[in-house]
Amino acid sequence: MRETQIVIDAAGGSGGGAGRLKTELDAFLADGAAPVRVIGGDRRLTPSWLALREAAAGRAPVVAALNNVSFAWRGTERRVLVHNALHFLAPAEKRLLGLLPRSFRAQIPVVRRALHRADVIAVPCSAMAERVAARVPAVRDRLLVLANPVSPVGPRATADEVSILVPVVPSPFKNVVSELRMLLAALDQRRHPARVRITAYPHELPAGLARHPRLDLLGRLPHHELARHWRRATAVFFPCVLESFGYPLAEARVYGLPVLAPDTRQSREIAGNALVPYRLADADSLADALDGIDRPVVPEPYAFERAAYFTRLLGLTRNSATWSASAPAAPIRTR
Repeated sequence: MRETQIVIDAAGGSGGGAGRLKTELDAFLADGAAPVRVIGGDRRLTPSWLALREAAAGRAPVVAALNNVSFAWRGTERRVLVHNALHFLAPAEKRLLGLLPRSFRAQIPVVRRALHRADVIAVPCSAMAERVAARVPAVRDRLLVLANPVSPVGPRATADEVSILVPVVPSPFKNVVSELRMLLAALDQRRHPARVRITAYPHELPAGLARHPRLDLLGRLPHHELARHWRRATAVFFPCVLESFGYPLAEARVYGLPVLAPDTRQSREIAGNALVPYRLADADSLADALDGIDRPVVPEPYAFERAAYFTRLLGLTRNSATWSASAPAAPIRTR
């Protein structure tokens, strides 16, 4: 029987980016070749689980947490994926703390302290690395910038109408409402034919906005259903800036779709040539950017390849069809 060399804690959320990552992990492990055991996949991330998982990890030499909180004691080498920007707000963003539930605010010092126990701290982009390093300077040399895996579900499909997909769930931390109003106004002003489809329910938007005649509300869709909209969309709108990664930026690049997004280094890093940049909260800039949603974008289906991601995240090596854990990692510097 093959010995388990790596234990992964997958406790925590099953929706959004966390759920997407678990889907990619399941696909990576489907053939059973990697020396990996997953624990906690059906559990919430609670203080009791953080204690229980240390024993559940057994004697595996490598332990990896996908949920922001590093293992504290188990493992010769400890790896953790940190992918929530709200745990590392900048001083200028501290006003957002008042919008967070008390339970989430209590997580912040736990997440930060646990980083000191990790040997490798993976983050999805350079901007997130800077956030972590600024809030917890002592771990700067343990950071590994590693863009999340994004696997397309089939090629682009022919669509009968022009549509702009907004794959964002509105929340107080995502500047969606004001930017969506601006997009709809720009489309109306230019008499553009595009319909706008957003993954939201009516109660999640102001009533007047939810009733806009060119807006279609899709609600929350599982990944395989949302993929149908990705394949048929003309362009994507992603106005969010408080993100650890930005899956829609990566999806647009993978499928070959222009993505209207704020002109930031993070947008450029993840979206690549798919980016159609505009200045946040600038109606004229967004209106001008609409001219770019018809341009062809070459798909990059392997830009965020699954096997390459988990190989580096977990410190694996592969000889022929056999996976094994590599030697303990040396400190890793970001750029």
